Amino acid sequence: MSVPTPVTSLVVRDLSLAPRVQQAIAALGAPNVISILRTLDRNGGKLLNGSFSSAMPWMGSALGARLTAMEEDGLVARSGAGRDGAVALTEAGRGALQIQVPVARWASAHQDRPTTGTGPGAYTAQALASLNRRYTVATLWAIASEGEPVYPSEIQDLVLPADGPHPASLYQRLAKLRETGLVVRTGERRAYMYDLSAAGRELLEPLDVIAQWAERHAPAPQAAKAPAPEPRQAVRPAVPSPVSAPAATTPSPATLAAARAGAATIRSTTAVLSFSDTPAPQAAPLLAAPAAAHRR
Repeated sequence: MSVPTPVTSLVVRDLSLAPRVQQAIAALGAPNVISILRTLDRNGGKLLNGSFSSAMPWMGSALGARLTAMEEDGLVARSGAGRDGAVALTEAGRGALQIQVPVARWASAHQDRPTTGTGPGAYTAQALASLNRRYTVATLWAIASEGEPVYPSEIQDLVLPADGPHPASLYQRLAKLRETGLVVRTGERRAYMYDLSAAGRELLEPLDVIAQWAERHAPAPQAAKAPAPEPRQAVRPAVPSPVSAPAATTPSPATLAAARAGAATIRSTTAVLSFSDTPAPQAAPLLAAPAAAHRR
């Protein structure tokens, strides 16, 4: 049995950062995002809208919607309107290009050749798309943090929040990670354990680069807003009930002594109860049966 390669603490981040990293992967791994960033970078970081359409004709009408989404994610800034308007790289957009080297290097070693595009950008886009599934980063970091094969229940305690989705989603994520070659499964049925594969361990370094970018540029995911409290109604003064019990008070020592004496007197004058399987004799009825009373 092979011994797992030790994982240094430098590439296993605090799991609380995992949602932000996953959000960053969603923004950077969306279709054509890397291509747009690379196109802007090759043209000095800024392009007119008209020139942009000519540089990426295959996007057609989808280009405007993608640029709007990238602007919301802080990757580009837009100015003006129409063909004279311009799109420019932001600091976050330029920083996102720095993740290409480690991500593309990992993808070229552990993934198939991209079906569309060539070069580092295509490998980067493909790798990010394969990681763009909820709880992927958290699951990988949770396994890595243990440094040895772990049971799903142990991963669940680390990954899924107490008010999160059903644990079945974790099993779905583990199955997908096995399919992509990032996780290996050992053990017998109903006692499976999971560990990172060689590809999964080597992915931790590119994930750390993405985490560094996310800490600087990606906003923290917004927690679900709590429902607004209902308006409080005016409280009507309580009306004492005639059958309500009086407020409890602490009895005095004299009262307690009198109560004990009364209980002792009752016990001394009460016959001892006995229990038997033989039915107790029943007293004769005081009145005749109704049928006999009306017999003619």
